[in-house]
Amino acid sequence: MAELGEEIIRLENVYKIFGPQPRGRAFDLAKSGLGKDAVLRQSGHVLGLNDVSFSVNRGEIFVVMGLSGSGKSTAIRTVNKLHDVTSGHVWVDGVDVQTLKGTDLQAFRRVKMGMVFQHFALFPHRNVIDNAGYGLKVQKVPKAERDVASLKALSLVGLEPYANNATQELSGGMQQRVGLARALASDPDILLMDEAFSALDPLIRRQMQDELMVIQKELQKTILFITHDLNEALRIGDRVCIMKDGAVVQIGTPEEILTQPATGYVAEFVQDVDQGRVIEVQEVMITPGPIKASMSLGDALHSLGDRAGAFVVDDQGRPTHVFTVNDGIQASDLSSALRTDFEQCGPHATLNEVYAAAGRGIPIAVVDDDGKLIGNLDPRHIMEEMGRVEQLIDGFEREVFM
Repeated sequence: MAELGEEIIRLENVYKIFGPQPRGRAFDLAKSGLGKDAVLRQSGHVLGLNDVSFSVNRGEIFVVMGLSGSGKSTAIRTVNKLHDVTSGHVWVDGVDVQTLKGTDLQAFRRVKMGMVFQHFALFPHRNVIDNAGYGLKVQKVPKAERDVASLKALSLVGLEPYANNATQELSGGMQQRVGLARALASDPDILLMDEAFSALDPLIRRQMQDELMVIQKELQKTILFITHDLNEALRIGDRVCIMKDGAVVQIGTPEEILTQPATGYVAEFVQDVDQGRVIEVQEVMITPGPIKASMSLGDALHSLGDRAGAFVVDDQGRPTHVFTVNDGIQASDLSSALRTDFEQCGPHATLNEVYAAAGRGIPIAVVDDDGKLIGNLDPRHIMEEMGRVEQLIDGFEREVFM
């Protein structure tokens, strides 16, 4: 996960009501605590956003996830003022966006943010490079200069060789890459991506997710990403905000959303998610507690406690040998019980990535970038963690149906 900077976007107690009198009775009803359905019944107005507050950090992929009608797309449209808010504030890099008008708003949108839509919105009469550079053309950047920027953006999405092709000659996934390149060409601080990959086939969609994460590692943009797909949200998001009926239900890291669902609604979403693809080793590993090669066999066995094994480390703290209970009870001394055929991984590896290695029943050494031992991953703890999450979700389901 990227190291994130200071806050750059903040929605603060935002309400958005659709209808002829948004600041009338409907707003009073919403402020009193009534939900979307009740406001509609009693006022005939649609409550798009209901007291929504969240912040996005610089360099973060912040995903807003929800079903149709949850308010996720409405929320992103307040950030560039495609929607006026009924009440509340939307801050972008210290600017109260909702106060901007006319040329000030247009300039702010052009310089500060790029937007990628679900539908490619490309110009069929312009070739790929001219589509990628269209935002710069609007800014009156000279042709030669914008072509340089456009080619750089196209190279990021793997389309530089297609710069002079017509857009209709490209596949759907390639056309969406052009849309992403267009957003990147003007080098904005913020990318707003509204269901950007939803129209793509599953395989192409996954490839685009991969490409976005690769690009993000290089550019470190701030990305506000909207999706209705929880798997997509958990896969690409540094943090995920789940919305329902215009309100925020839970905000957290993918691991927190999966392992600590705040409500039965969130638990219902996560029940079909492959937990091992999201939960990281650092959530499960225990304190390494290395042993010394000079110990007696009895002392080494006693030091394990309820652990399946422990590691011997060198003078730099790097693991060199592993000692397990099974090997210890069959050996005559510690030196004959030590083995070197153990696996290593980093703290951000997922449980799926270490699952095969854990199947050997031998502890896995969790090491930092310098190879120093920072954790002991016991195969038993992997199963216990996944079972704990399943029990938690089952508990929510029983609450819902009792």
